[in-house]
Amino acid sequence: MNRYFILLIAMLSGKITQSYAQNNPVPFTDMISKEWKLEFYGENGKKQPPSPQQQKSRMIFSKDNKVLSIENGKKEQGSWQYDSSKKLLTINKQTGEQLLLQVIKLDQERFVAGYQDPAGVVLEIHMQSVRK
Repeated sequence: MNRYFILLIAMLSGKITQSYAQNNPVPFTDMISKEWKLEFYGENGKKQPPSPQQQKSRMIFSKDNKVLSIENGKKEQGSWQYDSSKKLLTINKQTGEQLLLQVIKLDQERFVAGYQDPAGVVLEIHMQSVRK
């Protein structure tokens, strides 16, 4: 009988935790604020792995709305903003260039963003959290 009571309590606490998580989602700032590495690109349903040079590329977002991009050994700083109604992440680079990313998925491990390149091709950028 004791075993069933413990199981019932465990099941109920799981439901309460799940309900709390659904009603109190983690703020976007907390989810994005970490280091991300490129996992692969998606184009027309096809996966394209990163080139050897891209494997060391990183995007590092901080809670103070700053971002550091490391690509081909070159570091570039900027700032970021998020429009939750449009699910649009805007990155303003120090150079004045602006990058618009449609947030498709964001959780503790994965960040998937849609990007339209200058030629009009829409790419999905799949990034993975870097554990330190």
